[in-house]
Amino acid sequence: MVIYDVQDRASIAQLFLSCDKTFIQSYFQGYMGKGYVDDLNNPKSALIIIGEFYFFAGTENYHLASFKPSSYHSNFAIMVPPNQQWATLIEKIYASNAQKITRYAFKNNTLFDINKLEKIVLQLPSEYQLKLIDNTLYQQILLSDWGKDLCANFKSYKEFKLRGIGVVALKNDIIVAGASSYAAYKNGIEIEVDTKETERRKGLALICSAKLIMTCLDKNIYPNWDAHNEASLNLAQKLGYHLDKNYFAYIIGYCCL
Repeated sequence: MVIYDVQDRASIAQLFLSCDKTFIQSYFQGYMGKGYVDDLNNPKSALIIIGEFYFFAGTENYHLASFKPSSYHSNFAIMVPPNQQWATLIEKIYASNAQKITRYAFKNNTLFDINKLEKIVLQLPSEYQLKLIDNTLYQQILLSDWGKDLCANFKSYKEFKLRGIGVVALKNDIIVAGASSYAAYKNGIEIEVDTKETERRKGLALICSAKLIMTCLDKNIYPNWDAHNEASLNLAQKLGYHLDKNYFAYIIGYCCL
C-alpha cells in the first residue's frame, strides 16, 4: 500500500478533532512536522510526525503504523495511539520492540507563581551561569550528544529565533543543561529539558525550566509541559503545573528491528 505525503493540512484536520495534544498545532499551523495518509482524496487514516512523536488518527491502519519515512533518522520513536485499536496494532507490529510507557499531560492554563520561579532561579550555584540560546549556543547544542533535542526540531537558527526560545546553564563556558522548545506553535511551545549526565541532581533542570517559563511569560508565550516519566512529572509540579491526566504511549526501538 502506498503512503502519501499530506498536501493540504486541512484535509486531515477532521481526523484529529479528538486529539487533545497541543503539540499537533505545530503541524496544522505550518510550523513543523510532516503528515501522511492512506488516501489523498478521501483519507481514512492519518499520521503526523513531529520530532520523534508519531500521532495517529482515524481508522487503525497497518501500513501507517509500520511506516518510517526515509527522512526519519532517529533510532526510536514515541508513538501515541488515540485508542485501544491503534494500541493493539502497534503492539502486534512491533512486539518486544514496543515499550509501553505512561506519560503525563498537564492543564494548559497554569497561573504561575512568579515569585516562586524567581526564587528557584536564584538557587543557581555560583559556578554556573544562565543564558538564552543564541546562534553560537544553538550550534553547540546540535553538536552535543545529550542535548540535541533542545533545538533539533528547528531547521535553522533563523527558524529557532523566530519561533523558538530556550535557556541553557553553562559551566566554564560549556553547556551542561537546558530547557528549550521541543516544538513551537502560535503563542506557545512544548518544553524539552535535558541535563548532561555528569551534572544531574544539582537542580539545573529545575532552574533552567523556571527561567524559561519566566521568559516565555514575558513574551506572552505559553510554556506547555508534557512529562515523559515520573521525574519529569515531579519537576513540572515543583514549577507549578497541575496534572490533567495520564496517558500511555509506546517507545519504538528502530535500532532493534
